[in-house]
Amino acid sequence: MADQSSAAPYVNSVLHAVRILELYAAQRRESLSLTEISRALSLHKTTVYRILRTLQHAGWIEQSEKSGQYRLGTGILMVASAVSVHNTVKDLITEALNDLSNRFNETVVISTLLGHQGVCVDMVQSRHRLSVMGHKGYIVPLHIGASGKMLLAMQNESLRDMLIGELLTEKTERRILKNQLLTILQDGYAVSRGEVDEGVAAVAVPLHLGQNGYVISLSGPEMRLETIGFSRIRDTLLKTVRNLEQKGRMLKP
Repeated sequence: MADQSSAAPYVNSVLHAVRILELYAAQRRESLSLTEISRALSLHKTTVYRILRTLQHAGWIEQSEKSGQYRLGTGILMVASAVSVHNTVKDLITEALNDLSNRFNETVVISTLLGHQGVCVDMVQSRHRLSVMGHKGYIVPLHIGASGKMLLAMQNESLRDMLIGELLTEKTERRILKNQLLTILQDGYAVSRGEVDEGVAAVAVPLHLGQNGYVISLSGPEMRLETIGFSRIRDTLLKTVRNLEQKGRMLKP
């Protein structure tokens, strides 16, 4: 019997949607306009608009209210994050996050860079009533906060400079951020106090697993973290990362 799957018709609208999503990786830009997408893919604006509206409804594309341009949404970032960590390694990470959260009873997050955006791959919530809220797949700002700055600092210099240029327009702000990132690289960890949310502090450290780079952070109300001790949190996170990287090297590819 002939293979009927090879003769099955393709759904052009789905193929066009895939091409639009792939365009963001090829362009290496966070946001694209309707006209830019239409020209790059040689598709009519009406066709592109309908597909973008559908992707937006599904949460895979978001539209900026200010510029009207389109960027990848949390829906596709959550799908990407699900495959960004190998299952066996993911089990190790999940165990480590739970251990950290149980030890300090604060929110622990692992994040990575997908495209030009930081994204939460996984997290364990604090059991305190007053705690840092979030969800898997949320966008991690790269220019503020311990997690974002650590993610940004650990990228290669050319990508780091490109991202800084996209994030900040003022030369003074760029220079200040670059100096902060150099300090973070030298220290091997990042600490933030009230940068993302008032009264919230965080400690973040880099995690290297094969060719993939991640950041593990612990965050909570600043006063609670001060009571625990920032140096204690930092040392525990660094020890956790060393153990994870050692176990990761032992896993079969």
